[in-house]
Amino acid sequence: MEAVVLCGLQGSGKTTLCRERFPGHVRVSLDELRSRAREDALVEECLETGRPFVVDNTNPTAADRARYVAPARAAGFRVVGYLVEVGPAEAFARNAERAGAARIPPGSVAATARRFVRPAPEEGFDELWHATAAARGGWRVEPLLTTPPLF
Repeated sequence: MEAVVLCGLQGSGKTTLCRERFPGHVRVSLDELRSRAREDALVEECLETGRPFVVDNTNPTAADRARYVAPARAAGFRVVGYLVEVGPAEAFARNAERAGAARIPPGSVAATARRFVRPAPEEGFDELWHATAAARGGWRVEPLLTTPPLF
C-alpha cells in the first residue's frame, strides 16, 4: 500500500510524472475532482480499500501535504513524496502553453512559488525524491537531499 504525494509549481510536470511513473495508482487531482469533498472521499476510499494512490496537486506547504500524509500513515500506507521541480521561468512558460481552463493565471503561479516550502522527512514521509525533467525527455529522479536544521 503506497501513497505518493507530488509537490511542485503549476507547470512543473507533476501530471506528466504521475501518468508516466504511476499508471497503476489512483490519481487524486483537485483540478479534476473540483471539490475538497470529492477529493476527501476518493482518498478515504483508497485508504479503506488499500488501493495505491498519487496526489497530483501543488502541495506547497507542510500543512497542505499533512492532509494526505497523516491519514495514509495511520492507515498503514508507505508514504512517498516527490518534489517535481523546474525553474520558475520554465514553469511560467509551460503554463502559458496550456489552453483554456488548464492555464493558471500567472499571479497564481507566482503566489504558489512564494509559499512553496520543500518537503522534509519530518513531515512523515518514508521516502523523498527529487524529480526534474531530463534534457532528452523523461525524468531524472534522485533522492531529495535534505539537511537537518542548524539550531
